[in-house]
Amino acid sequence: MADLDIAAIVRVLTSHGVEFVVIGGAAAIVRDLPVPATVDIDITPSRVEANLERLAAAFDELEAALLTAEPDGTWFPRRPVDNWAQYDTLHLITRFGLLDVVFAPDGAPRGFDDLVTTAEQCAVLSDDVTALVITTQTWVRLKEASGRSKDLEHLDHYRDGRSSA
Repeated sequence: MADLDIAAIVRVLTSHGVEFVVIGGAAAIVRDLPVPATVDIDITPSRVEANLERLAAAFDELEAALLTAEPDGTWFPRRPVDNWAQYDTLHLITRFGLLDVVFAPDGAPRGFDDLVTTAEQCAVLSDDVTALVITTQTWVRLKEASGRSKDLEHLDHYRDGRSSA
């Protein structure tokens, strides 16, 4: 599996004109939040069909495969897009590391449409790579909404880091 290169993944997505918002651990890194390192990048793309077609083209360039027990994942048909766009989440392995496509994250049931209104354009670990990234307040809201132990631990770490700063 390739080492995670968040900027490279974002560069490919943006070069294809994919409309998406960076969420999860990658958003925390961009926002310089005191949380543990992430092993993947999570994005929430628009479900508009033209955007899904651009996302499929980006998957081609990223050599995206479904994350499975196999070292290189499992190939999946990228077209027609409704074969995979119907799912809430895709866990992918790419030539630049792990990518989670989360269409409707906990706390944002309308996905991209809920997140895009408050997201901000930010540099993503490289001065020449920018993308929409959720705000810290949205990051907290999504972590709280998930209720998963991992996310609650991230919130505790974030809050502990803030109180000691």
